[in-house]
Amino acid sequence: MTLVVVYKSNDDVDIELECEEKIISEKHRFGRVRSMTMSQLREEYGNKIANRSLARINKRISIGSKMTKIHSDKFLM
Repeated sequence: MTLVVVYKSNDDVDIELECEEKIISEKHRFGRVRSMTMSQLREEYGNKIANRSLARINKRISIGSKMTKIHSDKFLM
């Protein structure tokens, strides 16, 4: 089995962060990401980057919710 390491250039990282910022802004503003916005992001950044950015943000929110629940359960006991 061969391990391949792929490094992203600063431009790639900046593009992904820019896409994430737009998704986060949309979630703060409307509580969700509208399908129209995701269509625009997919057109601007490509399907792969837009979908991956949304998945990362949703994962962070999910992990944050679990950690909050764990901490609140400790204090309730």
